[in-house]
Amino acid sequence: MKSAIKSSHPSGHSTLLADLKSDIPAGIAVFLVAIPLSLGIALASGAPLISGLVTGIVGGLLVALLSGSALGISGTAAGLTVIVLASIQELGFESFLLAVVLAGLLQVVFGLLKAGVVAYYFPSSVINGMLSGIGIIILLKQIPHAIGYDADYEGDIAFFQADHYSSFSELLHMLAYSSPTAIVIAAVSLAILILWELPIIKQQRLFRNYQGVLLAVMVGVVINALLQAYYPALALQSSHLVALPVMAGLGDFANHLHFPDFNAFSNPAVYVAALTLALVASLETLLSVEAVDKLDPYRRITPTDRELLAQGLGNVCCGLLGGLPLTQVIVRSSFNIQSGARTRLSALVHGGLLLFAVAFIPDWLNKIPLATLAAILLVVGYKLANPQALYAMYKAGLYHFIPFCATIIGLVFTDMLLGLVIGLTTALFSILLENYRSAFYFQELQLGNKTILRLSEQVTFLNKASIKRILERLPPGAEVVIDATRCKYIDYDVYEIIEGFRDEAAIKGIGLTIENLRGFGSLAPIDNVRPPTYNAQQALTPAEILAILKEGNQRFVNNLEYNRNLLEQINDTQQGQYPIAIILSCMDSRTSVELIFDQGLGDVFSARVAGNIVNDDMLGSMEFACKVAGSKLIVVLGHSHCGAIKGACADVHLDHLTGLLAKIKPAVEAVHAEESAGTLADKDTLVQKVADKNVQLTVAQIRAQSPLLKSMLDSGEIGLVGAMYDIETGKVEFDEIALLAPESD
Repeated sequence: MKSAIKSSHPSGHSTLLADLKSDIPAGIAVFLVAIPLSLGIALASGAPLISGLVTGIVGGLLVALLSGSALGISGTAAGLTVIVLASIQELGFESFLLAVVLAGLLQVVFGLLKAGVVAYYFPSSVINGMLSGIGIIILLKQIPHAIGYDADYEGDIAFFQADHYSSFSELLHMLAYSSPTAIVIAAVSLAILILWELPIIKQQRLFRNYQGVLLAVMVGVVINALLQAYYPALALQSSHLVALPVMAGLGDFANHLHFPDFNAFSNPAVYVAALTLALVASLETLLSVEAVDKLDPYRRITPTDRELLAQGLGNVCCGLLGGLPLTQVIVRSSFNIQSGARTRLSALVHGGLLLFAVAFIPDWLNKIPLATLAAILLVVGYKLANPQALYAMYKAGLYHFIPFCATIIGLVFTDMLLGLVIGLTTALFSILLENYRSAFYFQELQLGNKTILRLSEQVTFLNKASIKRILERLPPGAEVVIDATRCKYIDYDVYEIIEGFRDEAAIKGIGLTIENLRGFGSLAPIDNVRPPTYNAQQALTPAEILAILKEGNQRFVNNLEYNRNLLEQINDTQQGQYPIAIILSCMDSRTSVELIFDQGLGDVFSARVAGNIVNDDMLGSMEFACKVAGSKLIVVLGHSHCGAIKGACADVHLDHLTGLLAKIKPAVEAVHAEESAGTLADKDTLVQKVADKNVQLTVAQIRAQSPLLKSMLDSGEIGLVGAMYDIETGKVEFDEIALLAPESD
């Protein structure tokens, strides 16, 4: 037991003594609340009162041991009351117990089939709404008990109550039946509980390890006992106190147990009831698990498949021993957390105390006023209905806030099961609407007249409406790029829309580019692009390398890129490099050649200097790249709006920059000599013409100033080409005249 408890504690350094100091008081507090809730739900279900207590005992002693939940408490579930009542009326109690056994076996099967994964699909908005909604329900339902009106049973969470009133009309009806004594006891109990939460009290060592709940219960019992002794007319009567069945020991307790009727195996209605109970109980348990994990201060995660197994075995035992079906229940679990529990030991304490109390001390517990327990639950409800949760969900956006509110409204105005169905349904519609409006599962970019749809790894039918809407609103003459490179799954409906758009795009004159659309369903991954090897480098011709750069620039313009693993490329190139080209470009921050041509590590040499000029150092670098490293293409890349070109045109003089700009001056002079003054009146036109001319002259200088490179060019070993990059469109235009036409001497 000790090792199991230690392993569930987040720090890994928990000791049994430390856990006992927290878990025993918490277990006692949960035990006190569990008694009236178990009895009330049994009463509302049309079952013997002992059946609700049996369920609480099984939940505490068996399920807590088997479950992986550190703080969850299992017991009778108010959400099953309607189903249980109808089933008992149809089948009879003993036949109903057989349905509970079968339901437990089905839950075991669910756990073995890993059905607990369903819990991961519950939206956070519904979970938060369930917590807040149950908190509000507790507040509404416990106010009548706090003033002494106990006509409705403890544990009722339905809007329309068994006493023929609703949660709201009860608040008016109760006033005529209020009890001053109950109000005083509830007020005193509430004052104690609030006082116990004050930091000044929590800091006192004397009070730190004791629950305010226990003091509140003892004070409530003492007040009523004193009134019974001295002012009997004012004392609370038995109808306003806990009402445990009185038994004379464990033997008498065993005599009150009921057992399933195995002769009912032939009744088809038993199997229908079993399936219904298994599904609903599993749903409520999984929702409670998610909620409790959110409340856990240590953020521990409950294994949901194991929880289904534990709940299933628990329900088998409940059915065999005459108990009601159990689930993990949020009210008792949240109270367990609020009471300071640290491990599942508190659940074991609560279960053990239930068994002991029912068998040996029912008279003692029957002295507890329901008004005191109402005060305790009012504090629980207030903490669950935290106004901060409302603000947090509002900040999260309407698609989360609306399901949150719908869950609360559904719970408050219907019952547990129907309220959760309303919340989950609203969440589903919100998800669909969010996908339609915001294209949540893919990225849409708008670049001028171009629309880029980058599909994510999973593209389902939920994205169908959004994608169709975007494609339908494209005007004639527009451009659209659909990138499926990252897709691992594409729903057939989406694939059909994209394929159908091919013909529509041609009719409308829409420029369509579809990248890596490899079919539908589960798609084979696209292999990562690896750096060139020596053999791959040598097999390429200059013209083929130029085509590779053009294709890369087209991908860049369309906001596409090859699938690359940069860490993998680092490992591939650690022993050597075989770049296919050397690119001389400007140092401008907007002209990174690896990006412009969609190249990776080890693909190209990048030589950068302001104005993409050539000097001895650059020539030496090119000679190394081509003769030693095996590159097959030299590219001189200029760009529009070049600052160095502007400086040369303006005849700027600035320290070392003066010498650099002097190398661009021949291009300025050549443009002035070739063009008339009228054509150069526009400054931007002059700068662009000089940039073009500077690339041409640099290409000529490379050939003229490096005999080694000229020889390789003349033999066709390498190619040399000039190019101009437009920083506004991202496009690169190549001047291919010099590539395959060696210049004669």
